[in-house]
Amino acid sequence: MSSVLDVARRANVSIATASRVLSGSEYPVSRATRARVLEAAAELDYSPNLLAKAMATGRTGIVGVLVGDASDPYFAAIVRGVEDVARQHGQLVVVGNSDRDPAIELRYLRALNDYRVDGLIFAGGGLTDDAYLREIRQAIDGFRSRGAACVALAPHVFASYRVLIDNEQVVRDAVAYLASVGHRRIAFLSGPPLLTTTGLRLAGYRAASAALGLEEADDYVLEGDYTFEGGLRAARELHSLRPAPTALLASNDMMAMGAIVGLRQLGDRIPEDVSVMGIDDIPTAIAVHPALTTIAIPLHELGATGMESLLRLRSGELDADGDGVTLPHRIVVRESVAALRGAGTPTAAGTR
Repeated sequence: MSSVLDVARRANVSIATASRVLSGSEYPVSRATRARVLEAAAELDYSPNLLAKAMATGRTGIVGVLVGDASDPYFAAIVRGVEDVARQHGQLVVVGNSDRDPAIELRYLRALNDYRVDGLIFAGGGLTDDAYLREIRQAIDGFRSRGAACVALAPHVFASYRVLIDNEQVVRDAVAYLASVGHRRIAFLSGPPLLTTTGLRLAGYRAASAALGLEEADDYVLEGDYTFEGGLRAARELHSLRPAPTALLASNDMMAMGAIVGLRQLGDRIPEDVSVMGIDDIPTAIAVHPALTTIAIPLHELGATGMESLLRLRSGELDADGDGVTLPHRIVVRESVAALRGAGTPTAAGTR
């Protein structure tokens, strides 16, 4: 394998000059000399030693992204946004699937730090396990001590720059929409209890229910896990609730789609017997029958803005302790929600 020394000899320049050209240094080198070095590198099929370069510059060009569930289209859209921006800047993205398990997430953090990644993006919600919190704060300190940047795309209990959506307001808007078309008994399918996102969305449901005077809201809360199978299970639980809910709001689209399939298997018509609404607007939300009414979250933009923010943190353009960014959401009206008789025709309750 050819070395910088080989390239320097072929181009008849010093090793320092060859190194400056091949590393992309801004040190002034004449156009003719630069062309000679690049031609020699091509002739020798020179490939830079990225590890050596990283040791010299302190940068690896690698960004780690931690997701809760790599099979979830929600995370796939976010990661695509991260990668689209990373590719433009010559960065390599490494994705770690934590399965929302504190121990797995910590192992990924330590490994990514050992590989000296330039930055870390937390795509999933924070975990509220006490032992995890102590250790992750230490891990984050380790990243920052060597100049790496951290960006969170969901609420976390440790300090970091954040690119978020307003999870509580998302649910408040969804409940308000369902109430605006006549629903008073609205069940809420929540998420895993350890996630900060779950707590915020549940708080939004309770706040909206109280503000609108909805009936026995706490009796209509079901625990879910953000999976299609969790929605199937919730459909059976929904049948046991009395008085029967007229609408179900799921904390994500995957559970909403599972609930639609499960309710139809139990003989319910959607939306004639039960209206179902989701959150996220993943691509498959239009593939389920009936097409899912949901809250659209700009998932690709969330990932892209997170990656852009990480690059700006690394360059000093952003303050790591800054307020961060909150992206807007909007209601997407499709076919899975119907107005109760006499309540009018469903329309979007507005955007934020």
